Amino acid sequence: MVWGSERDVGRQGGLGRPLSDVLRAGAGADAPPQMTGAAATAVKPALGTRLVADLAANESGMALVYEALDEIVTEFTLDDAAIVIEDPGLGRQIFRAGRRRLDGDDLSLLNAEPGLYTDPPLAEGAIDPSLIMSLCTVALRMDLLRHDSWHDPLTGLYDRRSAERLLAMSVARSVRYRWPFTLVVIDLDYLKRINDTQGHSAGDAALIALAERFRRALRYGDNAARIGGDEFALILPDTTLADINPLLERVANTRIGDEPCPGFSYGAAECPSEAEEPEALFDLADQRLLAAKAARG
Repeated sequence: MVWGSERDVGRQGGLGRPLSDVLRAGAGADAPPQMTGAAATAVKPALGTRLVADLAANESGMALVYEALDEIVTEFTLDDAAIVIEDPGLGRQIFRAGRRRLDGDDLSLLNAEPGLYTDPPLAEGAIDPSLIMSLCTVALRMDLLRHDSWHDPLTGLYDRRSAERLLAMSVARSVRYRWPFTLVVIDLDYLKRINDTQGHSAGDAALIALAERFRRALRYGDNAARIGGDEFALILPDTTLADINPLLERVANTRIGDEPCPGFSYGAAECPSEAEEPEALFDLADQRLLAAKAARG
């Protein structure tokens, strides 16, 4: 595999040499011919325009990165293309056309400077790598922003707004298709006491510990959210009230280090058999939570 960076096309070449040699190659005139001049100029705006349009419409920044690489491979009839991105908010990330993994000499990209790399190397002026890099970086940053806008920053679970959206969609599907699901509202016991006696860092640790148990114990397709200071909600498809106690026992018994699971109380309500509106379903589960806490004294 022979890679070339657009920045270094004037000093990279040598088909058949290891990637590690190509990345630090000196002057060479044996790079393969590529589109230049008017032909290359005609390609660049079309590719850039398509990517900008997709950036506005695409919900996945990672998908746009792979789309850009695949477009470059197609436009210039390349064997491969890769991009190395390094950003304070994103860290260091490497993507390869066709969603392929790095292998063999390609591992030299792990230490390569940020940039666009192609096999064979592109001729100078064939493409504007800064445009591709900028678009891909923005796309990945948008992925990060979308994730942050849906998730609670402390626990990493969905936040309240996300839970409300998911609940509304779950109720709509349940009512239309009669697909049962159960909403569980959970309250972490004694969070105020923990904060007052051990400090807020201990309270945060208890919230994080419970959230991590949800991630480990819940099934694929179940959704967990932090909806308030010490409140959580679980949206559990194809689940009845009879299933809830065994499931939450599994959560409580999930071991993470030496610390036991923080204590919690819960109330649950089933859709569509008990309620067919999000507010009514939540209110019923919340009433049962309050009754459970009152019964514990």
